[in-house]
Amino acid sequence: MIYSSDKLGKYKGADVVAEYMVKEKIPYMIGYAGHGAIGLLDSFYDKQDQIKVVWPRIETAAGFMADAYFRLTGVPLPVYVSTGPGPALATCAVANAYYDSSAFLLMTGQVTTNQFDSGALQEPYRKHQADFSSVVRTYVKHSFQATTVNQISQFLPKAFKLMQTGRPGPVHLDVPYDVYQTIGETVIPDPEGWADSISWRHGTESIVIETILEKLKKAKRPLILAGGGVNVSGARDELLRFAEYMNIPVYTSLMGKGAIADNHPLHLGVCGCWGHYPAVEATRNADLILVLGCRFSDLHAASWQPGFAYNIPATKLIQVDIDSSEIARNYPVDMGIVGDIKTVLNQLIEKAVTNGGKGDYTKWFEELGGYKEEWIDFVTPYKTNDDSPIDPRRLIHDIRKVAPKDAIMFSDVGNNQPWIEQYWTSEVPGTHFTAGGFAAMGFGVCGVLGAKLARPETTCINVCGDGGFLMMPHAVATAVQYNLPVIWIIMNNYAIGAIRDLQRFYFGGRQIGTNFETYEGTKYRDGELWNPDFAAMAKSMGGQGVRIEKASEIAPAVEAAIKSNKPTVIDVKINRDTPVPLTSTWQMPPIPPALPTFGKIKIR
Repeated sequence: MIYSSDKLGKYKGADVVAEYMVKEKIPYMIGYAGHGAIGLLDSFYDKQDQIKVVWPRIETAAGFMADAYFRLTGVPLPVYVSTGPGPALATCAVANAYYDSSAFLLMTGQVTTNQFDSGALQEPYRKHQADFSSVVRTYVKHSFQATTVNQISQFLPKAFKLMQTGRPGPVHLDVPYDVYQTIGETVIPDPEGWADSISWRHGTESIVIETILEKLKKAKRPLILAGGGVNVSGARDELLRFAEYMNIPVYTSLMGKGAIADNHPLHLGVCGCWGHYPAVEATRNADLILVLGCRFSDLHAASWQPGFAYNIPATKLIQVDIDSSEIARNYPVDMGIVGDIKTVLNQLIEKAVTNGGKGDYTKWFEELGGYKEEWIDFVTPYKTNDDSPIDPRRLIHDIRKVAPKDAIMFSDVGNNQPWIEQYWTSEVPGTHFTAGGFAAMGFGVCGVLGAKLARPETTCINVCGDGGFLMMPHAVATAVQYNLPVIWIIMNNYAIGAIRDLQRFYFGGRQIGTNFETYEGTKYRDGELWNPDFAAMAKSMGGQGVRIEKASEIAPAVEAAIKSNKPTVIDVKINRDTPVPLTSTWQMPPIPPALPTFGKIKIR
């Protein structure tokens, strides 16, 4: 990068970072202090009225919060950490964001430049000097190391451009201690203005759009699959307009949940291992699917077992994705289109309205109506189940009953995730979030804090398991410290339930290392389960804590938590033996795939 001489000045490296973040209008910087970060933090001391520094109690949480903030706003935040353990702990959050096409700037500290290859405090040096980049490069779009002040000026605009163009993702910037404090001749760079100067939201050729519409018109049983790419592209409105105009049913992947309101007449639900039966049964019988930003993961596609979720190639796919590597990765396609979902949908809408003409899907809708009735008949009785311990389905129903329509739901990873997938209704699009490909436990527990930073006036709820909550219980302290009145609802079953259930199914019920049992001497006490008092933990950190053992207590407790406007933990003792209904399958080769517990297999 070449700078004009009239802009040159003498700046500390940390001042370049701080001034640039002001120009980017970044509202928060999240992280955790250490030797490698104190020089950076000092330059933000006089800028706290413009950029608020938020530090949760571990680096992983900082990354989770920034990830969640980006999912809601599209604004990538800087996450600062020190050296050694700090970057290592942040790596989990970086990977979680990378897999789900979310973004933040991870800024790691490094030993001083004159100590490279010395093995100084926390330097990763044995294979290559000062080399944290080798650790993290698998999980970022790019890794920069700035060894001069001028390189900080060069790399920051590039990092922000990379994070937000194409398929979003995190970027890494490694800065030695001394470079933050060294004074060098450089400029405070301006944001590159890529939004105006780089045309990356490309569509496709007119003939391709015409062909897609013609194929949809001729189809007898078409579907639209809204994957996570619809949410990432900000294409929810376009999806709705196109689906309504064409009168084509829509279903989603787990990451696409919330791309369309769950109660919309065209919506069939989520397809996947623990998907909604109408969606799963529809995909088994569709003749053509327009795929928007979905990579067909194993959990979504029933481990690619024919007949469980998809019958491909009998069913034809038209797959649209901004990442060419995802097209035809796991299934052959009839058509593959590399393009931005929002742009391609606008092209389809414009051409469809101009040319007119739609298919006749009357019989298809009659068939789908039958699937919906079967599913409603199955799930409805659980909404009023008064059993103790509490049925997870009753819990979710009662949360939904009292939560505002626009409440933001962050589910964690574990059995709570498929329960939310099946039974939580996202009545306002863009309000459901979870960890997908990397599936990091604790993301929901801390991510909900990032959601509250992004949407301070909106009710933000995390449903998690007792296992996930115990990984990140300090989130309550952070919420109290920064006045973030979020609600954690713990599905307490005294187990890492999702893995325990796999042991039950695949290993004949031989359970080890998955139940929270009391240990004495050389063995576990038979059947004696133990967990901390989560409500008391919350109170000890300045929040509110409630323990619930009766179904009738759920709705009043959630309603009170919302009205209190205080960080609240609601500990719910659920029935630990209630399995999540399996509507397709998931396989752990070489063990055969499980059969659905609701629905049937159809191979055409």
